Amino acid sequence: MEKDALTIYPQGDLDLVSSRKVKETLDSILYTRSGLKTLIVNLGDVNFIDSSGLGMLIGCYKIMHGRQGKMMICDAGENVYRILELSGMKKLMPVMRLETQKTMRGEGYGKR
Repeated sequence: MEKDALTIYPQGDLDLVSSRKVKETLDSILYTRSGLKTLIVNLGDVNFIDSSGLGMLIGCYKIMHGRQGKMMICDAGENVYRILELSGMKKLMPVMRLETQKTMRGEGYGKR
């Protein structure tokens, strides 16, 4: 499982500018690692997410879904979790309150 999983740790706000940068970096990783089957997005250090950030998450989900992989979101703070809940993101993919030891087996991307 270790080589086919990746955990990313975005920080700050996931808005128009920052979500574009995260998406570009993540796209290059996803396209070069075709064997990647699990993407975990740890939002523990994200303070705010807007529609651009949600769109970035949906775009990543579509890539993972297209390769029969899975994507999960974890550790979202109360405000970010509420936005994920209101947007219906929880219906699309698992949104966990805490990252479990099991999901931490992948590589980390970003400062932690």
